[in-house]
Amino acid sequence: MHNNYKNRLSLNTCLVVLLLLIANQSLFSQDTRLDSIDISTVEKNIRLENPYLSFFHPLDFSATSFNYSVNKQGFKRVQSPERSEGFNFNSQGVFQLSPKVALSGRLNAVREKEHAVPFILTEERTTNQSFIHNPSYFYAPRAADWLKQDYNIYGVLAYRPVNFLITQLGVEGNFTKAYRDADPRPKTDHYVYNIFSKIGLNWKQHSLFAKGKYFNDYRANDIMYVNLNTNVPSSDSVYIRYNEGYGNQYKGTLYSSTEYKSDGYIWGGEYAFNNRNIHFSAGYDYQYFIERFYKVYTYKDTDNQNYRVYDKYSGLRTDKHSVYANFLGRFNGYNWASRFDFWDQLDDNFNYELKYRTYRLHQYQLGWNNSVSWFNSKNESQKIRLDLLYGRNNVKDISVVLNREINYFQYRAGYEKEFRINADDKLALGVDQYLYLPVHKNFVYTPYESNKENIFVQKIAIPDYAYDASEKLGLTLNLKYKMNRGKIRYEMEGVLTQNWLAANEYKQAVPGYNGNANFIASFALKVFY
Repeated sequence: MHNNYKNRLSLNTCLVVLLLLIANQSLFSQDTRLDSIDISTVEKNIRLENPYLSFFHPLDFSATSFNYSVNKQGFKRVQSPERSEGFNFNSQGVFQLSPKVALSGRLNAVREKEHAVPFILTEERTTNQSFIHNPSYFYAPRAADWLKQDYNIYGVLAYRPVNFLITQLGVEGNFTKAYRDADPRPKTDHYVYNIFSKIGLNWKQHSLFAKGKYFNDYRANDIMYVNLNTNVPSSDSVYIRYNEGYGNQYKGTLYSSTEYKSDGYIWGGEYAFNNRNIHFSAGYDYQYFIERFYKVYTYKDTDNQNYRVYDKYSGLRTDKHSVYANFLGRFNGYNWASRFDFWDQLDDNFNYELKYRTYRLHQYQLGWNNSVSWFNSKNESQKIRLDLLYGRNNVKDISVVLNREINYFQYRAGYEKEFRINADDKLALGVDQYLYLPVHKNFVYTPYESNKENIFVQKIAIPDYAYDASEKLGLTLNLKYKMNRGKIRYEMEGVLTQNWLAANEYKQAVPGYNGNANFIASFALKVFY
């Protein structure tokens, strides 16, 4: 169970295979048509997940990009950075190698510097999510800077040996390293790999698939101090607490080495319909697993050898149901891509040593992403985007006697248009508008057996609730310059985003908030070939 070498060897094998697959992009990119470059992000993601679509709707594409971004958060959830900047390299593509074989792949590398991240000693953040996934972790109030590196590699091979049979086999690996540069100083290594497959029977325009995925997730977290004398209660800002649940905290527990481990399977099925102009698919996935949290002790025995003891301290059980539908359609020069997602997830914890369960998180989310694009008589593309999202999260912790509930709705609408400069060059301008509305909100906290302040509730739970319970709106402007040179397109893109609070609830909960908006700026160089 604790054979890390075996896990890492399996991951490395997957990564080598995927690198070989993605390296084939340069061999097959010469047949890519420039018209495939203008497909939407929604359609690209559907095709990356399902390269077998090339058997019915051939459309190869490949792209490589380099991106630099800066993100400044005037208002935020607590366990996220005040400011960050990052470099991102991405290469992805879909290729039909023959009438029976198609391939998709993606390689992504990110290097990110985070500034002033408080109350968390792992690499996970609440920038784009309301909660840390596993509620068993160490934290200290002091904010500090982090350096993070993340590598993701993904590949899928589709094979159709005969007309009535379609198969897909894919692998994905993700590796993250993170360091904090001030006491306490955690170092995190996070490995995730997935192996997944899909096999289906095809009859005329109809296909029926069975699906399966195996996943393995391993994370090691080691915390050290340069000055050990500061890890005392009198040095409150750097004194380590252990959190379990949503505010059930302890002091004085072993913190040096910890590990998180989980693995399991995802099972599902899918129906697909394909004709000359339409692709439609709908499917269901079910996932159940337990992520276990270990405290790791190291000692030297009488034989002068070092030994490690794994204390299985707590577990997080996840039960998740997912339903999705994809649609691609081409009608009279208009291309419509749409994706519908619904998932319902229940998490609860269990302390193996003390034999109790206190934490329960129920979430569901319903999303619908749409994009419509077309070309006018001047061969200038226009795109309309509409993303709708409705969700709910409800967290309860009976040890703290806390109950928090948020129902929310958000949408993002956008429009982009090209302007032809000459036969080979175009300028594109785009604008997106974003709105977030809490539909229902409730927060109840009753201190249990003590009137002493719970620092987690006061400094994390209450401000995060105020953030999620506040209306927000945003505006994004993007400018692209596109240059076609033969079968290659070069593109430069600049994006500016600003988000504002539209309610006073956050201001009341966070007295130090100065009223500043959130600001994101990015610049990218892209090559399509």
